[in-house]
Amino acid sequence: MKENILIVEDEFIVANDLKIKLTKAGYQVCGIAASVKEAEQLIDKHKPGWVLLDIFLLNDSKGTDLAPILISKNIGFIYISANTNQSVLEAAKATQPYGFLVKPFREKDLLIMLEIALQKHQLNLQMQQQREQIFRMQLEGLAHISGSMTEKISKLPAMTQSFVPFDLLRIILPVRKEIDHIGFARTGYEEYQTYVKNELAAICGTGNNDWNSNKSILLELESGTISNSINYRKLLLDDICEKRLSTQFRLASRIAVKFRLKNGDPFTLAFYSKNEDLYTEAHLGLLRRSSVALESMMEQLLNERPVSAVERRDAALRKTSGSKPGAEESKFDGILGKSRSLLAVLDQIDMVATSPTSVLITGESGTGKERVAQCIHKLSPRAKNPLVIVNCAALPANLIESELFGHEKGAFTGAVDRRVGKFEQANGGTIFLDEIGELPLDAQVKLLRVLQEMEFERVGSNKSIKVDVRVIAATNRTLEKEVAENRFRLDLYYRLNVFPIFIPPLRERKEDIGILAKGFVEKFALKTGRPVTGISAAAITQLKNYNWPGNIRELEHFIERQVLIKTEGVIEQISLPQSQPLASAENDTANNKTSLKTMEEMEADYIVHVLKSCQGRIGGPGGAAEILGMPPSTLHSRIKKLGIKREFSAD
Repeated sequence: MKENILIVEDEFIVANDLKIKLTKAGYQVCGIAASVKEAEQLIDKHKPGWVLLDIFLLNDSKGTDLAPILISKNIGFIYISANTNQSVLEAAKATQPYGFLVKPFREKDLLIMLEIALQKHQLNLQMQQQREQIFRMQLEGLAHISGSMTEKISKLPAMTQSFVPFDLLRIILPVRKEIDHIGFARTGYEEYQTYVKNELAAICGTGNNDWNSNKSILLELESGTISNSINYRKLLLDDICEKRLSTQFRLASRIAVKFRLKNGDPFTLAFYSKNEDLYTEAHLGLLRRSSVALESMMEQLLNERPVSAVERRDAALRKTSGSKPGAEESKFDGILGKSRSLLAVLDQIDMVATSPTSVLITGESGTGKERVAQCIHKLSPRAKNPLVIVNCAALPANLIESELFGHEKGAFTGAVDRRVGKFEQANGGTIFLDEIGELPLDAQVKLLRVLQEMEFERVGSNKSIKVDVRVIAATNRTLEKEVAENRFRLDLYYRLNVFPIFIPPLRERKEDIGILAKGFVEKFALKTGRPVTGISAAAITQLKNYNWPGNIRELEHFIERQVLIKTEGVIEQISLPQSQPLASAENDTANNKTSLKTMEEMEADYIVHVLKSCQGRIGGPGGAAEILGMPPSTLHSRIKKLGIKREFSAD
């Protein structure tokens, strides 16, 4: 008998139909619930391994309210709903389900999604157990490194960040200790501003009485609390310190957990985030399960020698947590920036790199998806083995199978030699399937089998070849939309989408433009031998006021041209294209009649803009393909797919 499943659905006919389909497929259905309350009772009674969960239930209850309970109990769940309203989908997605089926759906889709979700859940549990073990081992080792208590404890933020993300971490210690409060504000990857004793209170303009009262409240927690969104805002109404901290660091959520030393004294870890819905029962569970290691670590650290006034001053001024300046640049292979959205991507890379999990990287063209894939491979145990990059958009339709899986001599006309395919080349390493959304459906079927079985036959052979390959895929398309419009297979989507990473467009991380521009100026000045020494603040402001539809790739090519144009010194002024200016909120209000464009329309506009600037020339030096950073064959494919009219001469 397969997995034990609970159906939470208020329409009896739909629920009963689901039960019949699941039972026929060999699953055990332990019950049907029509409301959250009824579901909780059945969960306690039958302890299901999985839940099929409708969103709108009886008594105005919602399936999204049951999700945190399921997460805390490590029960996997899939949403089934007839409502595809955007706000509903966003609320459901925030609870991190293993899938979402829109009614009516085919029996085949249900069973495929369940099969993939079960595998994904099992992988996640294994990954969680491995990560928790690593976390506890790191905590145990922290007390044994050299240095003062403050120096040792300053390594805790970087150690914790990928397990419990935060923008501000407060450690509230017993009041009888030399230092009873240490705070860490995140400023970059593994970079933190350290605050000791009442320094954080001074920055926020909080009086000693209010500060001490806030610390007492945190030390008197019953166990652990999660305060997201509205609950966090309510918390601010009754605590002036929390309100000042929220204002100073733009915080929107908090998770706080109390621990105890051997003598019974409490200490509390309080994690804050700018994301209002970040913290979940999973984070709380991790901290609770790690309580022994955390308490032991703190016990040893607090028994260290007292910290001198000089050490406290140095700790307060230090903006590092165990990393050297530029460490993120070397670790992440030239990914530059310190914006909150980019730091979230770096955390995800760090989290998934050491596992064998499949990764799906999404984002607009030019955001750096291939760079992220390279970093994941570099940081993985497979780093010494090949990283094979496949541009799916550039594969000729009649040669896709041969390119991916290879062929034998004489397999078809023109096959004069045996060819080793991309999967075989990547054996022991990683294969990066770029532009996976461009694969035709028949090729998707063949790819799916390889992902499932990790074996294939070369074209013209009946001998199976087993491979050990880690799969990373990328696309600038919205695959959920492609699935809905029958252009992408649902089963392949869920097979790839085990660990999704979204790369934000450059216009959503404007604070990184200056860092990127300076990095590109240095890179191309060195490459070209031009004595260009930098870029002015005024020029960077100009760059920030442009929309960058081509994202980082466009910025990089633009800076390269500026370095070539500038003979020496600092780039002071920049002549930007007139199209695609970055609209401010005021401009949006003033021009509210302007129609918004889809991402594909914006992409098409930008390709046309580049083609016109190149007089329609696609290939060769200075051609549109070079400027756009893609092979000419890929650009031809994009032009055809986007329906761009060739109204100018091209090569």
